[in-house]
Amino acid sequence: MSSARFESRAAATTLIVLSLATPAAIAPPRPALGQTLSPNSLDIAPLRDLPTVPPIPGAEAPTPAQAQQTLAPSLRRGAEAPPPGAPNYGLPRPRTQLPRPYPPPQALKPPPFSPTHPLPRLKPYQTSVEAKEAARRRVRALRLGLRGTLQLPERPPPPTVALPDFLPPRAKPRLEPDPYGALGFGVGSLRLFAYAEPSFGYDSNPNRLAQDVQGSKFARVDVGLRLRSDWMRDDVQANLRLGYVDYFSVENADRPDGVGDFLYRYDIARDTKVKFEGRFSLDTQRPGAPGLASSQTDVVVINRPLIVSLGTAVGVTQSFGRLDTTLRGSFDRWLYQNAYYNDGSVLDLAGTSYNAYGINPRVSYELTPNLRPYAEATLDRRVHDSWLDPYGYARDSTGAQARIGTTFKITDLLRGEASGGYAQRDYADARLPRLRGPIVDAALIYSATPLTTFTLRTGTTLSETTLAGAAGVLSRNVTLDVVHALRRNFTITGTGSFQTNNYQGGDTLERVVTAGVRLEYKITRAIAIKASYFYQHLESTAGQNSSFTANVIMAGLRFEP
Repeated sequence: MSSARFESRAAATTLIVLSLATPAAIAPPRPALGQTLSPNSLDIAPLRDLPTVPPIPGAEAPTPAQAQQTLAPSLRRGAEAPPPGAPNYGLPRPRTQLPRPYPPPQALKPPPFSPTHPLPRLKPYQTSVEAKEAARRRVRALRLGLRGTLQLPERPPPPTVALPDFLPPRAKPRLEPDPYGALGFGVGSLRLFAYAEPSFGYDSNPNRLAQDVQGSKFARVDVGLRLRSDWMRDDVQANLRLGYVDYFSVENADRPDGVGDFLYRYDIARDTKVKFEGRFSLDTQRPGAPGLASSQTDVVVINRPLIVSLGTAVGVTQSFGRLDTTLRGSFDRWLYQNAYYNDGSVLDLAGTSYNAYGINPRVSYELTPNLRPYAEATLDRRVHDSWLDPYGYARDSTGAQARIGTTFKITDLLRGEASGGYAQRDYADARLPRLRGPIVDAALIYSATPLTTFTLRTGTTLSETTLAGAAGVLSRNVTLDVVHALRRNFTITGTGSFQTNNYQGGDTLERVVTAGVRLEYKITRAIAIKASYFYQHLESTAGQNSSFTANVIMAGLRFEP
């Protein structure tokens, strides 16, 4: 192998020396116009007459014939050797074989464990050549329409022009709508809120009497529960409040009160829903109520008879596009407690307890997302436990009412619901007149500012009574509430209402005016300080013994973990 390389070098050296010795002698003549140059046309005879080149010192230089025979195998490459007169264009360039890298490159390894807070990556200075070149590449990519293409990782800048990249700004924390709202307890997928409100205060007229008025301090305790579901479909809601007030200086003025409701919605399909409802209320009658008045002026009621109502309802709602149809059936049970007079006599009110059965169809249509008119009707029947009341009147009755209304949202600041119609009730006793009249129900909510909200409500109800000769009570009320948040945890609420109670057939009309203010300061999510003042005045056409005025001041705490 070494002898072949030596022979190749010797032959190359011989050709170079020959070309340098007589360049003009070996240059071929210029071809004439129109003559082509071919290997056979070259005259290489002068090369044979050149003098012999002295050998290279230290090596035995081969003759031209030996060099030609030595080069012949390397130039053949599977073909026959060229004829003796063919020109020689030089040796072919040997293939270059690069040396293997040392040490050999290592295989790529997975990145090491990433820390929780890694160091920021480096980026070049904005005025450096690297930064300007990267900006020019981005501009060229935009011009070529390469938006959205895969971005290759950029080479880290050299340490001479590198600086830490700025950390991205943290996202602003999401503001809670009620930062002082109670969190409640998680019961599976339900959320339970429990609270207790102990309070103390002063009432200028505990029994709401017109004569022999005596004020008293009192202690009041309210407890309650709220239940909410967190389901993607179906829904469960429940509310319950129970309270009791104890007067220190007035006997037989202590009384309980409470209210509760329950709703379970079961979604059979996307357009079919079933609702199960339950309701509860607890209240008392004041001793000076027209239905408890005695014919003797010196005989008065010494207790506060209880009124308890329990009710349930089941309804099915079917949607046909924007049209919703609902059919609802209801059952209510009303219980009354007997009244006791100071002379030892008893007014049998337990016999006036009754069952109410009703059916309520409803149809609504969504004209726009902000306007949904509806029409509904109610048919019901009331059956008392005793055919005759304490005054000898048969008060079983049937009632019907119809109304049309709409829910609306004029702007983001003004929304509500309004309806109007007519209602009447016919009694089994022919001596009792028909209880009837127009009904108007509405609720309007106006958010004047993010801190101030106005709420206007009006309603009409038809209720029972035991007043001799009166068919029932047609009540209308209007209430205005103004809520203003002085701070996120400090709100002040002003309220005012006006109500009329018309005892149809009994020639008795009552007017009730109520005004008050409430303060609530939330120390934490679970503890709040509450204070309130209420003024109430009732004026009745039944006589001076039925009118009253009361002032109530109360303060306490609310615990809701």
